Amino acid sequence: MSDHRSYLGLDIGGQSVRGIRLEGDGRVSRRAAVATPASSGVEAVLTVVSAVLAELCESGAVEAVGAGTPGGVDLSGRVVGEAANIPGWPGVDLRSAISRATGAPAFVRNDGNLAAYAEWAARGVGGESARALLFVGLGTGIGGGYVEDGRILGGVDDMALEIGHVIVHPGGRMCACGRAGCVEAYASGPSIGRMAIEMAGGFDTPLARLSRSSLGGGAAINAREVYDALAKGDTLAAAVHAIASDALSRVVGQALAFLAPDTVVLGGGVLAGATSLVDDVSRLAPLYVYEAASAGVSFEGALLGSESGLFGAALYGASTRLDREGLLALAGRAVEALRVRPIRDGAAI
Repeated sequence: MSDHRSYLGLDIGGQSVRGIRLEGDGRVSRRAAVATPASSGVEAVLTVVSAVLAELCESGAVEAVGAGTPGGVDLSGRVVGEAANIPGWPGVDLRSAISRATGAPAFVRNDGNLAAYAEWAARGVGGESARALLFVGLGTGIGGGYVEDGRILGGVDDMALEIGHVIVHPGGRMCACGRAGCVEAYASGPSIGRMAIEMAGGFDTPLARLSRSSLGGGAAINAREVYDALAKGDTLAAAVHAIASDALSRVVGQALAFLAPDTVVLGGGVLAGATSLVDDVSRLAPLYVYEAASAGVSFEGALLGSESGLFGAALYGASTRLDREGLLALAGRAVEALRVRPIRDGAAI
């Protein structure tokens, strides 16, 4: 049976607010994205959220809206806990704001959990669904999510997988959360760029020279430039990558012991240029956990690329209107539509 309904997916991040309109046939009929004015305050961010939603609703009414946000989310859809990249974000009644802007029911979850949900659903096509899937997303920050047999296991206020703020090097690099040594301070997009700048003095490579120029007023270095340089054999890039992949592997190894997933998915904007991270984490993570914990675990890149969170939001909203079979069918159509028209993501990380 054809599904002619439309669902919105919203992904609120430290750098941008992005949204999609997902049709029942799996097509993304509209997209919208606006830079997040995080430094301008909560009301400025909510104004951008409303503008993105208004653009997506220009085609007509929608059935449901799913939204992913950094930080925790209580049962009423209010943001709680820390959201280091959006100052003042905790306490925002995001569910009510989205419902008012769209006139549709809204469902809000932590962004990492929704990305995990999308990757679980995308693997459900043909009966090959991962039973227990751990997602780790690398972008402006690092988030995580865990889905077991179609159920998001988010803990109290959806805060179970704030994996970016697990300390892997006590007393190490400062993190935006105010603690030292978090994995996010080593393997997020901005942190990878900052490490290249800080380590440039010990190298004489194209990336080192570019990094030194950034200190003199040039453009900031981002993770994509580091991984472009790595592909060309740059030794500074290799040194930065080794630090990032080791830090990430330490926290994934711990997660293997705690959660026992059968599938680990790495995603987010950083992975767009850093595909070697999947191989390196699959090799290194087992070194940080007892042997049986990693046996048989599949390490994979995200099927939905850097848009797992967007599709997870839309699919989570759709799950309130569809049964399991219908949801997995919609996810399958979305994956197939992306194969025909791949994601084009040229934004700097």
